[in-house]
Amino acid sequence: MSGLYSPDLARIHAEGYNDTFDEAHDWLAAQILHGPANAHLFDIGCGDGTWLSVAEDRGVMGEGVDLSPAFVEIAQARGLLVKQGNAADIRIPKGTTAITCLGEVLSYIDATTKRDTLLPVARAAFDALPSGGLLFADLIGPRCLPKAPRNTGTDWQMRIEVTVERDLLTRRIETQVGDRFDTVIHQQSRRHPDSTKQVLEAIGWRCEILDSYGPAGLLPGRFAIKLTKP
Repeated sequence: MSGLYSPDLARIHAEGYNDTFDEAHDWLAAQILHGPANAHLFDIGCGDGTWLSVAEDRGVMGEGVDLSPAFVEIAQARGLLVKQGNAADIRIPKGTTAITCLGEVLSYIDATTKRDTLLPVARAAFDALPSGGLLFADLIGPRCLPKAPRNTGTDWQMRIEVTVERDLLTRRIETQVGDRFDTVIHQQSRRHPDSTKQVLEAIGWRCEILDSYGPAGLLPGRFAIKLTKP
């Protein structure tokens, strides 16, 4: 995959959507702190670094990776340890005890493999994490339905059109910032919770299917997984 977010789209996402998981932050931090000692977070698809920054405030130090240079630049400007990288070929830092993949990151289709990145990340994480290590991810479910939401900000507008064909969900994202117009296509896999649980447990994980991150409900048509390494 190339970067999925242009500078304009990264800014719009940061301004309009970076509070999506606000209510989940305390719960996620508590889960990580109750895991293996010397908690260290690796956030895959960290975006502008909002969750990483909050996690540090809660006592969970960590680092992140994002595919889009525009997001990496924003996160690094905040003083966060963030690098550019592809989840399909992830290298998990030594000492990591917990991994988060918020915002349906592992549902995105990789341009080279034509598959989502859930299983490559799950296998790499299982090998890298200690006993009791955790992985949290929310995914596109089978009932995510087409829609065309709009959102506006101080000087920007965005329209998203979603179409579904079997297990493939396609988002056409149109943005306008001042006199600049842009269109980008994102594609994601739809997965069923039961079959997802089976393939993850075959790797060796203990898998729980969640409909929320603690008090924070997920967006419609999504489900989450909590993976624990025995």
